[in-house]
Amino acid sequence: MKNKIRFAIAILGWLLLASYLLVGYVYKEFTPAPSSFFEPVAWENQVAVFDGAISCSLTSAELQERRTELKTEIFAHLIKKEEINQGFIYYFNDEEGMAENITELMLKEKACCPFFKFDLSILPFKKGIALKISGSKAVKELLQDFESENS
Repeated sequence: MKNKIRFAIAILGWLLLASYLLVGYVYKEFTPAPSSFFEPVAWENQVAVFDGAISCSLTSAELQERRTELKTEIFAHLIKKEEINQGFIYYFNDEEGMAENITELMLKEKACCPFFKFDLSILPFKKGIALKISGSKAVKELLQDFESENS
């Protein structure tokens, strides 16, 4: 009788282990993986929060000063611009101090315009610096208006 109970417990244990492994496999197979380790929440889900929330805290005089600063210190060094769905990618030469200037730009802009999403890439072998500015459709339109006013 004891052997039958031990055998039944052993079988039950193996069945539980097999069930546990099967549930783990099914969960792994049918749970979507995150799109990126650096962006655990899909950007499309974040954009919905920012749609219509475009408001800069600078006064008109401060905004004009910022435009002049951007035109002379940052965008004077622009070598290429690429349009993307929700914004633009700007490419600059890898000149001394350029990465610092762009980082300072991002910090200033986040303080007054929190709706921008910035991605900075320093390309290998001194191939340049890429700055992606994106957000909602309204952000892209704002960038286009800003550039047309600076032309």
